[in-house]
Parts: sequence; structure tokens; C-alpha cells
Amino acid sequence: MNIRDAQESDLPAIVEIYNAAIPTRIATADLEPITVESRYLWFRQYHPNKRPLWVLEVANEANSEIAAWISLTSFYAGRPAYSATAEISIYIAPQHQRRGYGRHLIKRLIESCPKLGVTTLLAMYFDHNIGSQRLFEGLGFQPQGHLTDIAVLDGQQRGLIIAALKVEPYSDIPKP
Repeated sequence: MNIRDAQESDLPAIVEIYNAAIPTRIATADLEPITVESRYLWFRQYHPNKRPLWVLEVANEANSEIAAWISLTSFYAGRPAYSATAEISIYIAPQHQRRGYGRHLIKRLIESCPKLGVTTLLAMYFDHNIGSQRLFEGLGFQPQGHLTDIAVLDGQQRGLIIAALKVEPYSDIPKP
């Protein structure tokens, strides 16, 4: 298993993993598949030292493949007062789910927050997404809000949970 900064050449795999989540109606509010072309500008908003986009690669007999990805996005359109707050997005290819990759990626991201200047992580997930709820709450995220009936998926209204985790800021000053 290898976690690294995503490269533009990874975009087809990132889009494929994302598109696999759309029909489940559990992990995204997109209703139709997206294209690689539609994600070039999205991809370019990420920066390894501030708002990373990482891929998790796993090796098989012949080569390696991208099994999952995780990213940090600036909260509330990147307004300066919220610069230490970021939202996590994480997607795992269906054939690689339930192997602990999500937990591993999120833990690694939490550990990296001080050097990224992030002190508050947000996770937003549908209220019927029990897997994400267990994952994030198991890592210490606390529900902060529940927006009921905010999305319509196949004619069914769904709510959104907003969960947060406070992260200690980086300090190179030795503690007494």
C-alpha cells in the first residue's frame, strides 16, 4: 500500500472511483457520472502543502492500481477566516471497500493536519450512510449538525450530517 500526492495522470482512476459511488446513492449528491474533462479545473485546486489530494495504491501481481482517494477542500469557499478549516472527501473503489483503507487514509490525513495548517476537519455525509458515520465517529469526529431533507435522491429526501474533529495546531515550541 502506498499513499502519494495525486498526479493529473491519476484523474481517470479518481473519476472512475467517484463514478462508482453515484448509483449507490449513499456517498455523493451527483446523480449522473462525471467526466475526466470536467474535473481538470477541480483537480488543479489541490496543493500538496495546503489542500492535498492523495491516492492510495495497492499492488497486485502485475502492477499497482489506485484503490481510493482522499482530499481536503477549503471550507466556505476558502474565505480567509476559515483558512484552518477543511472538508474531507474520501472515495474507495467498490472492490477495495471494507479493507481498512478509508480509516488508514483519514488517520494519515489527521496526522498531517498540523503541517497543512488545519485545526478543524469537517466530514459531511448523508444521514443514511451508516458506514461513513461509523468510520468518522470511530476516528473521533463529533456530529455538529443535521440538515434534514436537504437532498432528493431517486425521489427520496435525505439529510446531511456535518461532523467535526478538532486537531492540535503545529507548534515547534517545545512544551514544558
